[in-house]
Amino acid sequence: MVVVVTDQLISSVGFRLIGGGLIGFATGFAIKKIMKLAFIGLGLLALALAFFEYKHWISVNWTVAENQSNVIMTHVANRIGI
Repeated sequence: MVVVVTDQLISSVGFRLIGGGLIGFATGFAIKKIMKLAFIGLGLLALALAFFEYKHWISVNWTVAENQSNVIMTHVANRIGI
């Protein structure tokens, strides 16, 4: 049995591989940037809470905040299978 590979077949497969690679790279890059912005936002929120508590504008029960964040993080870890 002789297999004949044509230029059209090679270029078709090549474009699919290159296209898939580019889409995968772009998706990963976008997710990385979005996650970075989300974590920066969460850090700024924690910083703002600490500052407002320092100025005595609000009162934060840090034990409850820590317990709730642990529950949420455990739930998220269980959902993604870590």
